[in-house]
Amino acid sequence: MALQTWMASGREAESGEDLWRNYSTLTSDLSYNLCEQLRLILQPTMATRLQGDYRTGKRLNMRKIIPYIASEYTKDKIWLRRTKPSRREYQVLLSLDDSRSMADSRSVHLAYQTLALVSQALTKLEVGQIGIARFGEHVEMLHDFNSNAFSDAEGARIMNTFTFQQHRTDVARLVDNSLDVLADARRAQSSSTSGDLWQLEIIISDGVCQDHNQLRKLLRRALQERVMIVFLVIDSLKPGSAITDNTPQAVAARPSILDMQTVAYKEVNGEMKIEMERYLDTFPFEYYVVLRDVEALPEVLSETLRQWIARVSMSEE
Repeated sequence: MALQTWMASGREAESGEDLWRNYSTLTSDLSYNLCEQLRLILQPTMATRLQGDYRTGKRLNMRKIIPYIASEYTKDKIWLRRTKPSRREYQVLLSLDDSRSMADSRSVHLAYQTLALVSQALTKLEVGQIGIARFGEHVEMLHDFNSNAFSDAEGARIMNTFTFQQHRTDVARLVDNSLDVLADARRAQSSSTSGDLWQLEIIISDGVCQDHNQLRKLLRRALQERVMIVFLVIDSLKPGSAITDNTPQAVAARPSILDMQTVAYKEVNGEMKIEMERYLDTFPFEYYVVLRDVEALPEVLSETLRQWIARVSMSEE
């Protein structure tokens, strides 16, 4: 598919269906791969639920105390043990950058592949509830957590909503709004299930974001609310690559994010000095992946989630 031709020609009603069918077919095998890797990672392996009737254990079963006393202390199986992994429920929010910088940096094709791949894998896994949002200057939920199960028809409808024409990429607004959405979803879920709820947001963007200090504050809030945020940096240009054509998109295109520099003001001997730093060295997100080839996504995303779950499990011990 010639992406530039499609964008220039205008989209008809069936274009979303064509897009979703093409990208879901393109990433079908990879989605099965990711699904199986995530299945091994996301299923609980630690025994955290107390149950059973034992003579020794972790905690007293208070309902057994009176029968225990009445039996003159012979019915002594009054203890609970951790014998089975507790049930986990997941809420996963996929947020795709709909700003003009995505089209300018030729990242749309890779972003669509990533969206189709991850959403299909999570649907196959039956991981819990899936939400999908787009963002740029504004944030819009395209598929709510309380919506019907994600389907091909829903994928086609969502594909039709993207324009890649928003002028700004307000990642701070996205994170702020996302935490509010996830908090509402958490409250709604807690009233209907007794499982252990884990929340994850996957941001798909070219990685260019402003106001890193504000983002760090929001990410601390996410940590407090037990929300993990993974940033998939779509980088369709190779390090050191140059733009050789003269199209408006090419002229405005930025270099690879691996080559990007940022200006930092530092005090040296009482004087303010300007220093250049690698952009990624100042990137506020702890969990991020620079993605140039969608075939690498199953491995790198699963490894990132494995690190997250290992950290959470250690903190709960």
